[in-house]
Amino acid sequence: MKKVFKILGVFLLAVVVLVAAAPFLFKDQIAAIIKNKLNGALDAQVEFAEVDLSLFRAFPDARLSIDGLSIINKEPFLGDTLFYGKEVKLDLPIGDLFNDASDPIHVNELIVNNAISRLKVNADGKASWDIAKADSTTVATQPQDTTSGFSFDLNHYEINDSDFSYEDVATKNKLRLKNLTHSGTGDFSLANSTLDTETTAQVFYGLDDIEYLSGQDVKLDAKILMDLANQKYTLQENEALINDLKLNLDGSVQLLEEGTMVDLAFKTPSSDFKNFFAVIPEVYRKNLDGMTTTGDFTVNGIINGMVDDVHIPKLDINISSKNASFKYPDLPQSVTKINIDTQIKNTTGIAEDTYVKIGNVAFNIGQDRLQGNALIRNLTTNMLVDLNLDGTLNLGNLSKAFPMGEDMNLDGTLVADVQTKFDMNSVEKERYENINTKGTASLTNFTYASADLKKPLNIERADLDLNNTRIKLDNFKAKTGNTDFEANGTINNLMGFLFKDQDLKGSFKVDSNQFDTSDFMADVEPTAVQKSKTTTTTTPEEAIKIPSFLNADLTFNANTVLYDNLKLKNVKGIALVRDETLTLNNTTTEIFNGNIGLNGSVSTKGETPLFNMALDMNDLDIAQSFEGFEMFQKLVPLIQALKGKINTEINLNGQLNNDLTPIISSLAGDAIAQLLTQEIDRSKAPLIAKLDDKLSFINLDDLKLSDLVTKLTFKDGAVQVTPFDFNIKDIKVTASGSHSLTNDMSYTLDLNVPAKYFGKEGASLLAKLENDDIDKISVPIPVQLAGSFMAPKIDLNLDMAVKNLTNQIVEIQKARLKEKGEETLNDAVTDILGGKNPLSGIKDAINGNKKPKDSTQTQVKDSTAVAKPKDTTAVGQVKEEAETKVKEAAGNILNNLFKKKK
Repeated sequence: MKKVFKILGVFLLAVVVLVAAAPFLFKDQIAAIIKNKLNGALDAQVEFAEVDLSLFRAFPDARLSIDGLSIINKEPFLGDTLFYGKEVKLDLPIGDLFNDASDPIHVNELIVNNAISRLKVNADGKASWDIAKADSTTVATQPQDTTSGFSFDLNHYEINDSDFSYEDVATKNKLRLKNLTHSGTGDFSLANSTLDTETTAQVFYGLDDIEYLSGQDVKLDAKILMDLANQKYTLQENEALINDLKLNLDGSVQLLEEGTMVDLAFKTPSSDFKNFFAVIPEVYRKNLDGMTTTGDFTVNGIINGMVDDVHIPKLDINISSKNASFKYPDLPQSVTKINIDTQIKNTTGIAEDTYVKIGNVAFNIGQDRLQGNALIRNLTTNMLVDLNLDGTLNLGNLSKAFPMGEDMNLDGTLVADVQTKFDMNSVEKERYENINTKGTASLTNFTYASADLKKPLNIERADLDLNNTRIKLDNFKAKTGNTDFEANGTINNLMGFLFKDQDLKGSFKVDSNQFDTSDFMADVEPTAVQKSKTTTTTTPEEAIKIPSFLNADLTFNANTVLYDNLKLKNVKGIALVRDETLTLNNTTTEIFNGNIGLNGSVSTKGETPLFNMALDMNDLDIAQSFEGFEMFQKLVPLIQALKGKINTEINLNGQLNNDLTPIISSLAGDAIAQLLTQEIDRSKAPLIAKLDDKLSFINLDDLKLSDLVTKLTFKDGAVQVTPFDFNIKDIKVTASGSHSLTNDMSYTLDLNVPAKYFGKEGASLLAKLENDDIDKISVPIPVQLAGSFMAPKIDLNLDMAVKNLTNQIVEIQKARLKEKGEETLNDAVTDILGGKNPLSGIKDAINGNKKPKDSTQTQVKDSTAVAKPKDTTAVGQVKEEAETKVKEAAGNILNNLFKKKK
């Protein structure tokens, strides 16, 4: 007996080991079978990251886990992701693991976590989910196909934290279920059974670019009677919530070959007016506790009919409230006499015949009453709108009746009497002649304060005169902070702006006594790009954004504009606003005792604002310009030492900080500048002071920069100066080079110094020269400037200057002696040095026709004697020594120039 138990124990242990090892032994085989089955059954590409198999987690079933399951569409939706599931779990009988690859796999439970599904119907009516291959479907006449793929005999399924969307391009229907969690428990193996479901999601729904549901929370707990033989599903016990609005649902949905038959009815179980607030998104409904209401609010409807390629269900939905009121517990004012009478109907089953009738919507706040009605037809084609609005509303009472938030405040009076009829095609195509609008609207003593505005906006008055083709804006007077402005003009497409999300188009004339740009800034953190590119700020910056919805032409005139510590006078011009870009044309202003003309653009569309400007600056005071423009301080730092005026033409582009000041390191462009000055303040420019000390033979007080013109190029954080000339008395100076925006410089000053500056030694050396020859002599002296403008380094290249002077002196004297019949180097040196030439004894050797003279040899008297060959060694030595003597003399002259200040 013990032996039997021992054998049984060994057997059970072997079974356990086998069961535990089976997932590892068969995992790869099972993964290959699953992928082959899916790709064989679907006209799409199926992939997954990993497959895991457990025989214990769902015992007695096996648990198959598939990670990263994706189904990618083929044509005509090539590349679209139909389905992606981060984790898909299937429970299936263990025996199915050992089926042949052609046998079906039965699924008893399905769990999908973190899935995304995108369903789409294109303009041709083709559905992206229609991917089942014809030979893989289960057809009664083809029993061989019933054994392929998967068989879903579900008892339970779950979809958790998933995102589902549906779009029909032709009908412009869009549905999205966000944060979808749905589960069902039932027995799909029975012909008739009850499925117990729970569903929560945020619902977004739009039709023809109009969003009717925008993230409303929906919850549905329902038991559904499933008649699988007839594909009919009937709602039994259920409770639905839209936000907090409770609805009871009754009816059924049946899937037929020709389409889907829908027969549903719904209603609110109670008629309390609090149901109205349940429909409003949660962000807009606060502090409902303690609210008192009177009157009713009911929603009921019927949805009945066939859904196919042509038809939608017939609709009869009613939303109603009569003589209702509400009051928040902490606010003094009640909203009373509320009437709502709205129907959504379709009596034909044709989508374009759906219409919305708002018979009367009205309410009172205090003694003010605002009311309106509308009829909206042809919802899915060319929507027709007939709208009327009439009444008076004291906006100050809104904050007394509604919780507006601590950072928002409204005041003022709105009076409106407007009637309009239009179709959406005319709005889209701007056929204003088809828009029948008339009436007036006015806003007086309006105040708006919120966190979005740095200072409250006060509108003294604004009048709108509405006619068929244009909306005329009159008497618009406003003030915010230090800014005041008046405007009048026309708005071309108010209906398109209100109903079709079009840009607001118009033409306006704006006048301002003072316009302070800081009044329109809001505190924000700088972007990552700006933090990396600007070196001027590490604290939160202020942002100016050009409105994305504005498409307008503005003619403006401002007496004073305050911008970045600058005060601009008499600012005039034309501004075009398009696509978050402001383009300025023919703009002029007075500043720094001069004037500026400007053309260019500023764009705030991207993460970093950009600008492109052409400036024509005339007669600007240099000192004021340097103090006022950071751009001048970085680009032309030496200008701070100059007194007088400047003319310049600048073409610049680059990036802007959030307050629309330039990021200096990003600048690119060029400039042509003309200086109108004769004075220099050395105390403000160490470079000029140090040059004045170094160049002792000149006086920089004699520097003449009047009418100096030069060109500068800005690129890659550096300023390149094109060579330009100026004079210090009669010394010509050519300047060129570059400096970085951190003021590291590399410049060359080429001084062309006349002979008269050579001093006493120079006068002695040049005494033998003719006056005309002396006038011809000038020496280029290169001066290298390095370091920074505040700590300059100056280097004089005297070696080159000495060589140049030596060559000039010798060549001039040789030319003069040649005219006298003498042209030897020795004669030239002797004449230059006043007869004290130590080389006179070897004159003949230099000439090549006489012997050198020494103490033991007399001079040959016979001039007809045959000349002996030249001693080339002696001649070279004589020339070298002669040149050295002149070079030393020239060096003494030039060195003397820099010994002390003259």
